[in-house]
Amino acid sequence: MKKERKIKYDTVKVSYGMYIIDEVRKQTNKDHPTETDVKKLLQKSQKQNAEKLSAAKQVSRYCKTNHDYLLKAKEDTLDIIARNLNLPIQRFNEFYERINQLYKRSTNYYTYLEKAELYMLQFKAANDEIYFKRLLNYREEAGIKTILIDYPFGELDINLPASHFGAYTDIKTEVLFKQLCLQMNATNYKLLTDSSAAKLFEKENRKPETWISIGLFGNKLTAWLLKKNSFAGYFNWLPEQGKIVLNGKEYAANREKKADYGVFARLQLKNMKTVLVIGGIEGYGTEKMGEYVWRNWRKIYDSVALSEGRSLIILYKIYQGKIHQQEVVVLLDV
Repeated sequence: MKKERKIKYDTVKVSYGMYIIDEVRKQTNKDHPTETDVKKLLQKSQKQNAEKLSAAKQVSRYCKTNHDYLLKAKEDTLDIIARNLNLPIQRFNEFYERINQLYKRSTNYYTYLEKAELYMLQFKAANDEIYFKRLLNYREEAGIKTILIDYPFGELDINLPASHFGAYTDIKTEVLFKQLCLQMNATNYKLLTDSSAAKLFEKENRKPETWISIGLFGNKLTAWLLKKNSFAGYFNWLPEQGKIVLNGKEYAANREKKADYGVFARLQLKNMKTVLVIGGIEGYGTEKMGEYVWRNWRKIYDSVALSEGRSLIILYKIYQGKIHQQEVVVLLDV
């Protein structure tokens, strides 16, 4: 049996808006109904209330499909409008279920999807910022804390010019990730070395925060997550053997063949912290993962959206400079 396709939340929300807009345009006989037009439409029903009058302004704004008003609409507002217009479908959740079940089997529903996708293409930059911040669960007040592995070479050899170093591959990944964050207007960004961050993270403050862990072996934040079983037993590593374990299967790097495996994990922890892990078995894998996230974060967002907010781990195979998604594991409990 063919698995039903699940459509992304934002696409369905805009499709629902298009469904409402079509009904308003039919009933007013205008492509761009004004606030007054919509008020007259709403006043036709028996009950008159302030909710209807306030909805009229929103409806007239949503009908201006050359603006991003509908993109930013709240599903509760759309429900109120559909209810006041006495439409056949008056709840977003009902529309969501129907459009997923009837995808490409109902000409009418597919039309709303097409209209939604065309509408959203106008605002790619706006969409990018919205989706990227959702991927990170970014909040301006809390910002982003990125953790790099630091190596105390200078403490071991006084002839070295500094006490701590970061690996080039980790630093390159961090630079690309920071560049992406700034491009997406996620500007509250801090870089911390893992030796200074471990105690900070362990604080059990139930405060929404976003942490980024770059690198696997040796990163104290990733090690802390393993110790606390934040990967729900699905992910582990064997540093001495240079292997990672995902879903009970071992994966190893091969330097001669330029083969490695990379991991992107997004964990939503019970203490309200969101943690993203970006790393490879070796430095080469971490570097390639950094480049992949920089260029293809939207593909990662799609996987996160399909997981419906649950934590997940994505495994990538890296071979001869090319990287391909290998497996997605959704974590039910973390």
